[in-house]
Amino acid sequence: MRKHFYAILLGTLILASSISSQTETAKLKIHAVLIDKDLNQKPVPKLTFLVVPFEGPVGQSVSVKTGFDGSAEVRVAPGKYHLSTPEPVEFQGKTYSWELDFVVSAPELTVDLSNDNAKMAQAAPTRKVDELTTLFQKYQNAVVTVWSEVGSGTGFCVDKSGLFITNQHVIGPSSINSVQFDSKRKVSAVVLAFDPEKDVAVLWANPAAFPEMIVAPLAKTEGGKEAVIEGERVLTIGSPLTQRKILTSGIISKIEARAIISDININHGNSGGPLFNSVGEVVGITTFRESSGPGVAGIVKIDQAFPLLEQARKKMADTALPTARYLPVEPTRAYPLDSLKETISAEKFNRHPYLFSESGFDVAMVTPVLKYRLEEEVQLAAAKEKGKRSRKNEAIQNTFEPLRDLRGWAEYAGEYQAVLLIQATPQLRETFGSALVRGMASSNGGYGGPAHLKYKTDFYRMRLLCGGKEVEPIHPGKAATVANAHNAFVNVTDATYVGIYSYPADAIQPSCGGVVLELYSEKEPDKPIRKTLDEKAIDRVWSDFQPYFSQKDKN
Repeated sequence: MRKHFYAILLGTLILASSISSQTETAKLKIHAVLIDKDLNQKPVPKLTFLVVPFEGPVGQSVSVKTGFDGSAEVRVAPGKYHLSTPEPVEFQGKTYSWELDFVVSAPELTVDLSNDNAKMAQAAPTRKVDELTTLFQKYQNAVVTVWSEVGSGTGFCVDKSGLFITNQHVIGPSSINSVQFDSKRKVSAVVLAFDPEKDVAVLWANPAAFPEMIVAPLAKTEGGKEAVIEGERVLTIGSPLTQRKILTSGIISKIEARAIISDININHGNSGGPLFNSVGEVVGITTFRESSGPGVAGIVKIDQAFPLLEQARKKMADTALPTARYLPVEPTRAYPLDSLKETISAEKFNRHPYLFSESGFDVAMVTPVLKYRLEEEVQLAAAKEKGKRSRKNEAIQNTFEPLRDLRGWAEYAGEYQAVLLIQATPQLRETFGSALVRGMASSNGGYGGPAHLKYKTDFYRMRLLCGGKEVEPIHPGKAATVANAHNAFVNVTDATYVGIYSYPADAIQPSCGGVVLELYSEKEPDKPIRKTLDEKAIDRVWSDFQPYFSQKDKN
């Protein structure tokens, strides 16, 4: 019995010894140090490396990260291992990574990672991002393009309920206003408060239309301390030159009681945008530029808008929230420039289908083809005359090519958009009294003096009907025009509005079954002047846009 007991005890000890030898571990130390250009040792902190055994379960692999001193420690079973670094380390313009094999045995092993056993490569250039760029990326979703009948500009959100500040001259006397968040989303806006003297206006739009919209933080002057100082770098975000949300930076030159002067470049379309100081607060509203080129710009201080904001918030209670329905927007693709080159090179070009007169209005339907043809006809005529002279004198040929100026940049600048412009211009006519006096003088062989002219009517609005259904315009616009001429033949001093409405490329097409243009004057705003377009005009406009539609189908 005793022998049997000792036999069992001996077996148990042997088994325990075997298990102990199988679970024995060793200490693995990793030390990562790089030598810099001055031969100084620099620990590599936060370096992640993976240790994988050559044999055994995959689960025995371990991932370890070095500390700030470049060291790491882990316990592993004795055996052969492979070490690798998933991500390289960038150091003094180069990248370093490691892959090496080693054998771990008890009680410990130290592995040094250094320049000598690293894989080295040239690091990619480091992109330098200005602090103002960071502010632009943070606050660009607070900025919108503001559209009105008299032009466009910029605005910025100042209240999560959908209040936007802009310049008053951006909206002017317009009764149709909208704000556009990006290339696809534009909604109607109403004017809640404005002050022409301060050149500030507050608009209200439905915030549900732009869920990503954020509020721009407004700077407040406390204790007489200005929110910006002379010499401080500033930026604005605006919509100049048909673009959307463009960053422009500058430096504060001078601070006045109600305005800020800066060298920041303000182009057409920047008016009404926010001026951010270096810490991301709106300190003003970009308003005017002193000269036609780079110069000083005037910015209305943001505190000038605070009383109007209070008025707007009070008026919201008695005003219906504007609809969140999206309005038509300009197409994101430009008209194909190659097609323009081919079209305008034609010897004969008939303008008549695009033009007509109706009840005191001269109307033009302007397609991209007509627009460029009119702009380039002078150069084409000049090139033709030079060609004749060159052939006659046997001069060097093809040294003058005006169409080479039609570059790809025009496409990016939005020069030739795939839209239809309909322009209605009130006609000038001689007054009854002037015609009577001059007629009597002429009948007696005398000179009755210059003809006294005035505009026959004033543009109010227009409607375009395709098959009896109104085509919604992209931008319903008006442009003030002044006639001022005094000579031996005419005498005129008068002003009016010209209607300029932009429509989608497919607004006029043969499938409409009939296209009607309605024009309204200020004298009779509810009584339309109707003009039914003839088939030749419809076919001409439709055919001008075919290269654009063909390109769209290919894409």
